[in-house]
Amino acid sequence: MNRVRTLATAFCAVAATSLLASAADAQRVSPMTAGNFGRICSKPAGGQICDAYITGMADAGALAKVNDRNEGDANAPAGFCIPQAETGVAMRGKVVAWLKGHQDALSKPVGEGVFMALHDSYPCGGAK
Repeated sequence: MNRVRTLATAFCAVAATSLLASAADAQRVSPMTAGNFGRICSKPAGGQICDAYITGMADAGALAKVNDRNEGDANAPAGFCIPQAETGVAMRGKVVAWLKGHQDALSKPVGEGVFMALHDSYPCGGAK
């Protein structure tokens, strides 16, 4: 009986460690959908909060590229390349227009939708 209890305890410990490792790798994703975000951004009262979110996403993309370079992967592709002089209002316009044109993305998490909009609207290499 002692051996069974020891094996059961060991199994539970390994399973718990595995679950904790999986949870540690998980990243927080906002529960808001891209569609709800697009509706907020389309209203005058939502402009500032929308611009702040999109600017944060743009900063995160730029800093991810810096991090890749600092970690030794200078050739890692950037998700998007937004010109330095681009305004929050201009980015919002492109994101809202992109969301309106991509109904399939409206049920996705807001971060995924905004990333895809920025990726398509601001390709690296000046394609658009």
